Amino acid sequence: MAVDTMFKVETDNLIINITFAWELALAVTDAEDAGKLVSHRFPQYKFKNQYSPTFFKNLIYDKRFKSDLMLASPGGAGRNRVLKKSEFLDIERTVPKQIEEQTAIGNFFRQLDAAIASHQRKP
Repeated sequence: MAVDTMFKVETDNLIINITFAWELALAVTDAEDAGKLVSHRFPQYKFKNQYSPTFFKNLIYDKRFKSDLMLASPGGAGRNRVLKKSEFLDIERTVPKQIEEQTAIGNFFRQLDAAIASHQRKP
């Protein structure tokens, strides 16, 4: 694949593998991801200023969101279940109005994940 058909990953974007979105093949990018190259099968979405990427790092993994992704990815199985971007963009979620509250919630879950991981490593 030619480099001119590749796209640079940017920090704090929602990136989705459109072929396997229904299996939650998505993430919120961070500084480690920035500058890496992806194909058109990995579209990136920028968060509007009123939304916290930190908050969405947890929200994207809930069961209801997975169900919504499955519905937006019609087809048989595997690579035939390609995400319809227009249906993905129609998925709605209720989120706190204040970005500070979103960030605080996101940070809470990040710290909780770190604490759990720390305890799991202990002998």
